[in-house]
Amino acid sequence: MSERIYPIFHNGKKIYFSDWTNLKTSEQALKVMNETSDFVVKSGQKDLLEIIDVKGSYATSETLKSLKEINNKVKKYSKKKAFVGLTNAQRIILNTINLFSGTNIVGFDDIESAKDWLVK
Repeated sequence: MSERIYPIFHNGKKIYFSDWTNLKTSEQALKVMNETSDFVVKSGQKDLLEIIDVKGSYATSETLKSLKEINNKVKKYSKKKAFVGLTNAQRIILNTINLFSGTNIVGFDDIESAKDWLVK
């Protein structure tokens, strides 16, 4: 497991936390995104609860394209997925990804709210 992906527990449920914070270049973002998707696929679990923290990170057209592809690859493994630390522009992008991929990834302002939603 990567130092950027690790389990946390909330109300007795395991949630996988992915730290995508402060990724400033496409290369950094793609590396971490691929680490996360590889972990999810290798886990083989079909009911993962996930939080992805993107505070301080930037998206480029290249990373957005990759995010859409990765989301399609891993969506069958996730029961629920939450993003934390989104800017307004990133929320719009997330809504677009949800629309076109048929997923329901939800954005939250803080980790506690995301954890509460995931374990409901």
